[in-house]
Amino acid sequence: MSQTGTLVSEKVEEKEYDIIYVGGGPGGFAGALKSASLGQSVALIEADLMGGTCVNWGCIPNKSLLASTEAYLNAKDGAEYGVEINGDIALNFIKAMSRKNEIVSKLRGGVTFMLQNAGVSIYRGKAKLVGERKVKIESGQDQGKVLISKNVVIATGSSPSRPPIKGIEGKNVINSQILLAMEEPPKSLIIAGAGPEGLELGTFLSACGVKVTVVEMMPHILPLEDTDIANALQDALSDEFKNIEFHVGAKVLEIKDSDGLKEVVADVGNGKTESYKAEYVMMSIGRIPNTANLGLEELGVEFNRRFIKVDKHMRTNLPWLYAVGDVAGGGLAHVALVQGPIAALNAAGKEALYDDKALPRSVYTYEEVASVGLTEEQAKNKGISFKIARSFMAANGRALSLGKTHGFIKIIIDQNNKIIGATMLGPYASEVIQEIAAAITFGATADQLATVIHGHPTISEVIIDALNAGAK
Repeated sequence: MSQTGTLVSEKVEEKEYDIIYVGGGPGGFAGALKSASLGQSVALIEADLMGGTCVNWGCIPNKSLLASTEAYLNAKDGAEYGVEINGDIALNFIKAMSRKNEIVSKLRGGVTFMLQNAGVSIYRGKAKLVGERKVKIESGQDQGKVLISKNVVIATGSSPSRPPIKGIEGKNVINSQILLAMEEPPKSLIIAGAGPEGLELGTFLSACGVKVTVVEMMPHILPLEDTDIANALQDALSDEFKNIEFHVGAKVLEIKDSDGLKEVVADVGNGKTESYKAEYVMMSIGRIPNTANLGLEELGVEFNRRFIKVDKHMRTNLPWLYAVGDVAGGGLAHVALVQGPIAALNAAGKEALYDDKALPRSVYTYEEVASVGLTEEQAKNKGISFKIARSFMAANGRALSLGKTHGFIKIIIDQNNKIIGATMLGPYASEVIQEIAAAITFGATADQLATVIHGHPTISEVIIDALNAGAK
């Protein structure tokens, strides 16, 4: 402010680009790399850590911890395989977390290196749309800079949900991001929500000796997946870890303090409630897209206060504005990794469409769950006439040799003999399901897929065994 009391105009630095990406998660960095490969001048603005949730607080750290879990379980069960190990066997929480941090740091640095090597200009700070094709960095290292471009892509990801539950703001009520930064393991933990995140972290903590209680409001864990598979996974986890327990059909009503612990009160139906106690409560009940304070309302961008409305080109109702990943309803890192380059291609004047009919989903616990296309329940709800082909891990030579025989595969086949979905529990399920994804993508029939020669012994033979057994 001047001595006369008038405001001094803000000094603004402007720079023009072909395309700007707001957010450095999977959608942002994948799209930026694609745009750079197309010869465009590219800017990427990130308010926090490069790589977004997936690299820093989601996919990668969780899988790193689960790799430590698998190493521990292999050692613990070594005698069954003829491996003699003298002395105590334990999964060290601190060392596993340290390894996780190293992996995350390397990958985050790798993302930054790739962007810089591709010629992408990286800006740090919180960005906001302030006009047509104009983005201002309102806070952070590059505060005050204004970037102008032909096209803008919103890829700001999501944050952990905080539903309106009494006591949720209390001490020791945390989310996964806080848990992943802990330097000591909790003695006991209640996980509210039995989705992939909750089950993966619950598996690791159980292996570390933490008493874990999983509370899920829906009738089964993994509520978006096949009921039979979910129930089989719950049995497998309960068999392997005696310090994990599940309570389904239990809606969290309140979190309160009780004798130095946190107490979760849940509605279990029929007018009854149950209470569970632990040192910490981790909320794992979905995520909220980061669409607030982006300037969307001022520009008239169509969105429902949660997700930005986009078409198959990932374009919004404004011809120069695109949205990808969680803010556009993606929900999975690999969705953003696909949508980012699709937006890049369309922004460069090339035709590219997003199609999610063969979108794979995976959960990495003690046993992997993977699915693609429609589940049995979804096919029923759509009124589709279908049959199911099944095969069990107990009859698979590779699964027997690995000692992992809890699981099975269900392949959904429609009236035209086309494969429209599959779900699987078992070793390497996240890898095997890709074969079904390819079959759905290219419209393969069950008979066509059955002609594919599979190596022996492999887990993927469960596909052929199921198809050869015939669908019912």
